[in-house]
Amino acid sequence: MNTRLAWPALVVSICVGGAVRAQPSPDPASGASAARPDSATFLAVRTADRESGLVPDEAALRDQVREPLFAFVFTMVARDSLGTWTAADVAAFAESWGQASDFPLEQHLDRLTRESPPAGEFASRRDLTCDRRWVIRLRPERVEVPMPYSILGYHPGRLSVQSPLELREWRLGDRSVHVTVGGETSQSAVSGLTIFEIVHGWIILDVDGWLDTLLGRAADDAVSEGFAVGWVGAELVGIGTSGGRDGRRIVGELDLRTGEIENHGRPLALGLGQFCRAWIRGQGADPREAWRAYGR
Repeated sequence: MNTRLAWPALVVSICVGGAVRAQPSPDPASGASAARPDSATFLAVRTADRESGLVPDEAALRDQVREPLFAFVFTMVARDSLGTWTAADVAAFAESWGQASDFPLEQHLDRLTRESPPAGEFASRRDLTCDRRWVIRLRPERVEVPMPYSILGYHPGRLSVQSPLELREWRLGDRSVHVTVGGETSQSAVSGLTIFEIVHGWIILDVDGWLDTLLGRAADDAVSEGFAVGWVGAELVGIGTSGGRDGRRIVGELDLRTGEIENHGRPLALGLGQFCRAWIRGQGADPREAWRAYGR
């Protein structure tokens, strides 16, 4: 993957994450209950309970998303599928997607769960109630790996992921965001907007000291707070928000078609990141709490 920075944690939040099976799902063709033997079959028989707008159709998703792990997650959201999946499940989906994952799923992903928490644990913010969450479990629970992505030609340090990693899933649907270019502000329509807010665990990019000095803000230490995806026209835009050691907020953009990461993103990504702040509060609204738990 040719990357520059941005989603530092976001990308790994799902990749390094017992096999409990999902609930049976109705088969629209037969009306009978069909247990899901694997993720590819599950997708074929699952009927969407609600329209999220995140996956208008499979062809559009295939055109915009190369990484099968992201395609899997986005499809589960669009189908409103609840269950727990193992690395083997995701590998089966990747095979049907026709693209191997860039991430070491077999080594580190124990299980990936999308669930509805008890009603007393629903979160509410502005005009939304969050009734879905993801829980990612890794083996071991704390994983540290060399930074797998190139930032301006360097592999600048290590990634630390602490699990279980819990993310709230906010489905915002159609929204309008402010985009500022050259001092001029306009409105941009975003459809299928979905936000994943990290509320437990962490993903930290710890940049080597000498490289941090050399590259400055192009390669800052960062702890991920969350990420968002949404359609702007025919393009699926992905952004990640992070916090530096000093509490400074960072917005990065990921090109889902290529995997290339840009640290500060286009004006559209910056506007989307600002809009999503109301739903991404990070580690208790202060990313420095994650740094203290990290202990380095």
